[in-house]
Amino acid sequence: MRSTALGLAALLAACGVAAAEPAARSGTYDSLTLAVSGDAVAGVFSEQRGAADAGGPQFACVFLLRGTIAGDRAKVETWFPNEPERIPGDLAFTPDGAALTVAEDHDGCSMTTGTMVGTPYALSQRAAAQDGWIGVGLVTAERTAFRPEPGPAPARAPYLVRLDPVAVLERRDAWVRVRYRGEKAPVIGWLPAANLAVVMP
Repeated sequence: MRSTALGLAALLAACGVAAAEPAARSGTYDSLTLAVSGDAVAGVFSEQRGAADAGGPQFACVFLLRGTIAGDRAKVETWFPNEPERIPGDLAFTPDGAALTVAEDHDGCSMTTGTMVGTPYALSQRAAAQDGWIGVGLVTAERTAFRPEPGPAPARAPYLVRLDPVAVLERRDAWVRVRYRGEKAPVIGWLPAANLAVVMP
């Protein structure tokens, strides 16, 4: 049976039938959350090391990105929220996920991810590709609580903290409905748009 499968794969390759090219799709790729719309992509990269509450050092590699897709690659610009400097980069979609390269490392990245300069930083897709993501966001408030609908937060509600990444599902006036990947399961709810830096493809 194994030899038959191998023979079929070899036959398909010989006939010029190759595996499908990696597709640019919205989803979570390790520390990178991407929203794809047509030939445009928006993303947020957020990776942290060390536990601040344990008294140890806390390092963070965090930035937003936006770019234009051509095939399975995108030229992107990356930046930290509210900072004018833009660092160019390349995003490639791979069979296993994605790979990111930047012209210059953002602050904190050498202490967390290691350099992304020169050598593509490989990112595995954590789950099936997602539909319906219209953008991405990075929490900029110290703390923001989920709401079932726009309005005051319930007394006891799950919350996010500064530098948490989210996927944006919907915008309504000064509110955004987001999806946070969560430790055990995704959390979906409404947050004030003022508490996030939002990037749309």
